[in-house]
Amino acid sequence: MLTRRTTLLAKKETVYGTDPTPVAGDAVLCKVDGFRVIGDALVRDYHRSKLSPLAHVIGEVYSEIKFSTELKGSGAAGTAPELSPLFQACGFSETIVALTSVTYLPESDTFPSCTIYFYRDGILYEMNGCRGTFDIDLSVGKYGVINWTFQGLYVAPIDAALIDGTYDSTVPPPILSAAFSIQAYSAVATKLALSAANRLAFRRDLSNANGIREVLITDWDERGGSFDPEAVTVATHNFHSIWKAGTAAAMSIVVGSAAGNICTITAPKVQYREINPAERDGLYTYEVPIRLAQNAGDDELSIAFT
Repeated sequence: MLTRRTTLLAKKETVYGTDPTPVAGDAVLCKVDGFRVIGDALVRDYHRSKLSPLAHVIGEVYSEIKFSTELKGSGAAGTAPELSPLFQACGFSETIVALTSVTYLPESDTFPSCTIYFYRDGILYEMNGCRGTFDIDLSVGKYGVINWTFQGLYVAPIDAALIDGTYDSTVPPPILSAAFSIQAYSAVATKLALSAANRLAFRRDLSNANGIREVLITDWDERGGSFDPEAVTVATHNFHSIWKAGTAAAMSIVVGSAAGNICTITAPKVQYREINPAERDGLYTYEVPIRLAQNAGDDELSIAFT
């Protein structure tokens, strides 16, 4: 069996944990970095006359998958990208304006879920009730990458013919002319990283066959990221005074220029967490971790495709 012969399908669930039966049109172009079934091995460590160990028993079981995708739109403004069920299963609402935009924003009280079918050559690994988190990596001259982690309810693998997925043919735009701005300053930087930082937890149940009734998003940790600006004079941009004052101000970056394939990422209240000296090809730079804070609530990070 070949690892490159892989297809991943993802479809939003109507009822949590109920398979909506993804088909070829639900394929997501991705690179799977890791899949595992995780079981709690219950060690039976009892005192006996023999020192030899007893066989363990498997307790609660769940599945986890990690994969990366391109950051790109659908190619048609107002049409959701193939990443739609993934963003929603990470606790982001989807707002569609016909022929104009698709916008994803955090939500605090409704968390959709998705089913993932992971085909690896002749085996199908199914995950129901998936929820997850993601990181976005933007580097100059490269295309944007989203790294996803999902946990879901365990389903026993089965033999199944590999499905030939139907993929969106839109090509990801490179990170060029991106109009990056932070704290009202056009920093000269080569990379920007952002993290949803969702905290995943389990709703456990004595009556469930695998011990886990639901995967939950219970909170998000320090939602933020980092960037690597060139150092400048204090008069040009006073990184340290902004950091010390805890000043919160807007950030934005625009990826792409073709209609239907423009991604605008904005944050209304960004704070510098540290100012760490660094060096890049002989240039004095900083490594600056950032924190994203709310403006009115459920708005600390916006991802819009236009």
